Amino acid sequence: MKWFVPSWNGDLRLEPSKDGKSTLVGIVRPTLHEKNVLEALILEAKERGWRVQSKKPLIFRKAVYTLDAPFSEVAPLAVKLMRPGNQVLTAVHFKDGHVETIQASETTHMLESPYRGDDIAPSKNDLTVAAKELEARSEKPDAAATVKRPTPCCPQCVPGAVKEATEVLLSFLSEEEHRIWSRERRIEVVGGLSGHRYQIAHRHTETARFQGRLCYDLDDRFTMHFHDTSVPPEEEVLATKLILEHREHWLRNEATCFGQTNVRYKNPFGNGGDGLADAGWTIQVGIGMQNELARLIMSLLFSAFALLFAIGSLISVHFLTLAIRSLGQRLDIFSEELALKRK
Repeated sequence: MKWFVPSWNGDLRLEPSKDGKSTLVGIVRPTLHEKNVLEALILEAKERGWRVQSKKPLIFRKAVYTLDAPFSEVAPLAVKLMRPGNQVLTAVHFKDGHVETIQASETTHMLESPYRGDDIAPSKNDLTVAAKELEARSEKPDAAATVKRPTPCCPQCVPGAVKEATEVLLSFLSEEEHRIWSRERRIEVVGGLSGHRYQIAHRHTETARFQGRLCYDLDDRFTMHFHDTSVPPEEEVLATKLILEHREHWLRNEATCFGQTNVRYKNPFGNGGDGLADAGWTIQVGIGMQNELARLIMSLLFSAFALLFAIGSLISVHFLTLAIRSLGQRLDIFSEELALKRK
């Protein structure tokens, strides 16, 4: 089984060795933050007495390390370092097509009922315990992915895509979803709580541009407002799919629906203001850029008017000089004619 953790240029990939005694850890073109996470993982591995071997150091496009420890111990540690916090979901895909989800233990206090005023006792799901249980099963999973909840906010869709991200997404699509995705770069999923159908589109497609955002409720006919531009578009689609199917209340609440439907749930991470800090930062950046652009345009207009005035002044002086010369020539001719008449 491969365990994927979405990153900016692809994924942190974890895979058991053939003998099951060690774990391969790979990452494609890591960012500075991801390098720090990888270094923290290696440091923690050495403190636990795990031998670390490097197949490809970070100077190459893809760094690959071998940790002499079981997959069930390395994978949860790497995932917790790469995706800390309480808005994280791990999905495990089995060969028969069914998906099971795991929430890290630090988020168990969030596992209350998504319905308002109907709290229930949370159920504990520790990532390390779950990984060992998966390893002991006779039915082996073929892929796992750990995704974080998209941010409730409203940025516009922008260009960019990463090849490695497609492999992760396709690992969790059915044959029918795969066919639709390959043709139209969109999929349809059903909410795990509401039963509503959602259309999720690649953020660079005309579908996403027409919807305004990547996710659209096909039953209530409105756009859902959230995003995660910290990962490639394919992995943004994957996170949205897994969360809507298995933790729908994370994304269907007052922070993302904007009062466009009565079918919404309690937001386990805040209220209607969830994501406003991110939105406020985006707005401030947008306002700053607009102000700078306005100043630049005004400066260019002022320069253009000054140039036109200077050119106009030069033309006026030139014509005035010609007029004075012409007048002087006429006066000379008149003086000569007057002198001849007197003679």
